[in-house]
Amino acid sequence: MAANQCVYDYVLESVFGCYLQHPATFVSRLLGGATPVVITAEGLQFTLPALYDFALANMPLAHNVAVQPYAAFRQSLYGQQTQVQLRAWGGEVVIADNQQQVDQSIYRLQTLIKEGS
Repeated sequence: MAANQCVYDYVLESVFGCYLQHPATFVSRLLGGATPVVITAEGLQFTLPALYDFALANMPLAHNVAVQPYAAFRQSLYGQQTQVQLRAWGGEVVIADNQQQVDQSIYRLQTLIKEGS
């Protein structure tokens, strides 16, 4: 894991992955404090800045490791790798409330709707 990818990797594995694969564990982590990352009936909702802040507040940081800047985190999140991994886990990120600005829109991580459901 490259140091400049640390926030993205944490979000992909420990937030998105945990939510999709171990939802009860993730819910217990959220109950620990107030956070703008919330679970609704439809899925996990967040703004990108809130998701970044949540990761920084919760991820273990090694000493003397440069934290991935927000702009680089956002760029990584939009990469093809994210959707491929989420689909492998049975999830996808959609826009829940489009505010016409990337940092103000609300996004939702939800489970994929099965064909024929």
